[in-house]
Parts: sequence; C-alpha cells; structure tokens
Amino acid sequence: MKFRFTIIIIFITVITAFGQAKKCCDTFVYEGFIESGKNLKKEINLNFLVLLDSTMVGSYYSDPNLGSKKLVGKLNNDYTFHIVERESTDSITGFFEGTLNPDFKFASGKWIDAKNEKKYGFEIRQVIGKSYWDYIKKNRALFEYTDIEKAISEKDSVLSIDLASKGFDKLPKNLSKLKNIVSINLLGNKFETFPSVLSKLHSLDEISLSSNQLKNIGSEIGKLKNLRILIMNNNQLKQLPKEIGELTNLLYLEIGNNQLTSLPEEIKYLTSLQELHIERNKLSESEREKIKKLLPNCIIHF
Repeated sequence: MKFRFTIIIIFITVITAFGQAKKCCDTFVYEGFIESGKNLKKEINLNFLVLLDSTMVGSYYSDPNLGSKKLVGKLNNDYTFHIVERESTDSITGFFEGTLNPDFKFASGKWIDAKNEKKYGFEIRQVIGKSYWDYIKKNRALFEYTDIEKAISEKDSVLSIDLASKGFDKLPKNLSKLKNIVSINLLGNKFETFPSVLSKLHSLDEISLSSNQLKNIGSEIGKLKNLRILIMNNNQLKQLPKEIGELTNLLYLEIGNNQLTSLPEEIKYLTSLQELHIERNKLSESEREKIKKLLPNCIIHF
C-alpha cells in the first residue's frame, strides 16, 4: 500500500511512501525505562527504523498525554549508536547513546540531557504484537492486487489491494466476495461517502481513504470490528458517526486536514487506540481538552 502516512515517526519525511519503506527496512518497537535518579525508573515506549545508510529515525514517549519526541541518529558497524532527541519544535532535548544487540531485541546505554549535565541509564526490549506497526509491517509484506476485476475473479487469494489514484468514486458490490482481505488502499480517488461495501469485509484490519472527497461516513463503519488502522486525512469530513466507538480494536486513526469541530463522545470506547492524528481541523481548545480526557492513554496530534 503506497500511501503517505503522516505519523509520529519522522522517517515519513525521509521516505514518503510505505511502498519504499518495505523495500529497505523494518520499524522496531520497544518498551523499557530511563533511570531518573534515586532508584526511580521512567517507563518509555520507543520505536525506530534503520535506513540503508544506517541512519536511525524514530520517536519515543513516556507520558502519552505529553506527546512524543523525534529521534534521529546513526547506527555504527559495531552496533553502537548515537541518537538526538528533539521536540516537535525541533529543539534538542537530549541524547541516547548505547549499544544495540545484533538481533535488535535489546538495547541499553545512557540518556543525556541537552546541556550534558545529567546522565541516566536506559534499557529497552523489543515487543511484538502490541503496536499498529506490527500490522503495517505484516500488510506491507503481502502481495498487492492493483486490478480490481482480477482481484474479484481471484477472490479467495486476495489479502491486499492497492487502488490508489485510479479515479474511483464507487466500488463494485461484488467486492464483498473478498472474504480474506486485510488491507485496502483507496488513496487519491473521488469517494464522497464511505464505500458501504467495505463494511461487509469483516476481515479488514487496515483501510486508507486518504485524499479523497469524503463528506459523510455512515453508521455501517461500526461493523468493521477487526479494524486496526483507519486513515481518512485530507478529506471534507465535518463529523464522525457515533458508531466509530464500536471499533474497539482500532490502534491508529488519522483524520487530519478535515473540517471537524468535534468528535463524538463514543470515542471513549476506543480503549486500544495508540495514536490519533487530528491536525488541521477546527477544534476549539475546550474540545481538545475533552478529547484528551476521553482518550487518556492515546498519543494525540492536534
């Protein structure tokens, strides 16, 4: 699925499409801690990938409510690394220096503050199956059909379809025959409403409707109980249906650059949601505070 994915990890500014990313490298997800003095440990979630030139790019956070910080550095041939940590304003806030195991399952070293005055130990271990990145990596490895008629004719074999920028404004009803499909990319088409046939594809765990002309999403979206990743940025949405709260397995939701002024109260049921992108909408400060309270464990990008 070759769609642009505006996400906390800075490598999207370096590699602009996942179609390229899958050819060079994987994203690794870690949990661990930074020692914060007096035998205290601050838990962190961290992820990165290593580009072909050994550049490391990624992000990490401790408290989801405070957002994430960007990471850029270098992995050396002996698996030592030096990573610069930056806030969203690009000001440097610290450094990670350490050693990564050759199997990428464990890393440790020192975290150093920006003024080089404080140094604390850190340890991180790779985790699998907890992050939306696991679904991204899995789906990027699948064979992608690009011909919709061929996909329908070979319906039992289809796991992924890439129909980006093909001028579609509707989908054929017999697409519902694809009972095994897990990923569909509809980026850059002309859909004005959420294609209702998608709600019959209960196996889907990833949908991109980025950069269409979406104005409406019906209640049928609540039928997609298996959905983990939903991308609908760069559209004309003014509201989301309350049924969005039925997507209790959702890990990643991107709805930036729409015309939203609020989100339904039912988003509080998205207890698995790890990251929400809602930048460039029309949210008041009070609405932003409400969303933070409804999703206390989610990284939110306003």
